[in-house]
Amino acid sequence: MTGGSNYNSTTVSQSDVGHEGSFKANIHGNFDDDVAFRRKTMDEQNIAEKKSTPVVIFINFAIVALVAITWCLSTQFSKTALNFDKKNFNAPYFMMWFNTNLMLLCFPAYIIVDKIRSRRSIGDIVGETFRTFGKKKGFSIRNMFVYVTPFVFFWVGANYPYVRALLLITPSVATSISACNAAFVYILAIILLGDTFNIFKIFSVVLAIGGVVVISMDNEMKIEWLGILFAFLSAFMAAVYKVSFKKIIGNASLGDVSLFMTCLGFLNLTINWIPSLILALTGAETLHFAYAPWGPMVGAALLSMAFNFTINFGIALLNPLVISVGMLLGIPLNTLIDIIFRSLDATPLFIIGTCLICLSFLLIIIPYDKLGINGNCWKNNKTSAEEICEKM
Repeated sequence: MTGGSNYNSTTVSQSDVGHEGSFKANIHGNFDDDVAFRRKTMDEQNIAEKKSTPVVIFINFAIVALVAITWCLSTQFSKTALNFDKKNFNAPYFMMWFNTNLMLLCFPAYIIVDKIRSRRSIGDIVGETFRTFGKKKGFSIRNMFVYVTPFVFFWVGANYPYVRALLLITPSVATSISACNAAFVYILAIILLGDTFNIFKIFSVVLAIGGVVVISMDNEMKIEWLGILFAFLSAFMAAVYKVSFKKIIGNASLGDVSLFMTCLGFLNLTINWIPSLILALTGAETLHFAYAPWGPMVGAALLSMAFNFTINFGIALLNPLVISVGMLLGIPLNTLIDIIFRSLDATPLFIIGTCLICLSFLLIIIPYDKLGINGNCWKNNKTSAEEICEKM
């Protein structure tokens, strides 16, 4: 649900590339130059600069489609699993824990892709990423617990309410409300990162909240308020997760994010099973393994991992705004599936509310500075989080 939108590409100048040999020779020296230290062939070369226009168009289309489809289907599979046999399986926390475990595969997948593209040794790829982990503090067991453990709680706060919401509302409503996290990211970026105050983006926050209110007022769809609240909480915690990543970890390369996600999966596997066990033993969740819907659960887990994987690698290969379009397209795709397969009646209030949220999403991700549009009321010289909003 939170996606892999923490990724923040780092550019490397030609002079840095030219000194690669001397850089490697001093690999155990002082690595204070962050730009020279963070490579990366995969990060520094945009695929659009090396391919013909038809190829670029096809790749853009494929990535957008994959982002939309994996996000949509992972939500639909989760909904199916939760509704499969509520008498014997009603365990949203366990399902979230099960899905998150597949994040373990992110860094191995990164190594494979990077090796194919750069033809470097696995040792070079792993060693380089280990040295850059956590703002150049390097990877260690201590740093993994220090930097990643807080994000396990943020991850749970973003994903558990989302799964809980699917018990009460349709996937189309849940995904529509989850798109509000882009607006929350902007508000938190102003508060925590000193981001620029932009009148257009403030207006987008108003539209996002208005869209949620309009959807919640739709009595014809028989939407449960608790489901709306869970989806809203999920969107807010997803924003907390993303802004906290920027604040604590800082600029991260693709390798950093992949290693971070694998560490998150590892800590989830080794620590986060405890609340799931407590919920099952106390009867708060019903978990009978013999009746568990393993097919939809495995499908949801694989699709969720594919979604995060596609987000991370898509941002490295293409413009982050392309990924945002893919996520935006997931909303009408979920609505279409709900109408066809779940007998959803798309009422006027639901359509209006969804359109308001989609418009809010678009206003957040528009790069106003690049378009020469000045909507800034004042500018703070602190670190900007604009790229976080662009990578939703």
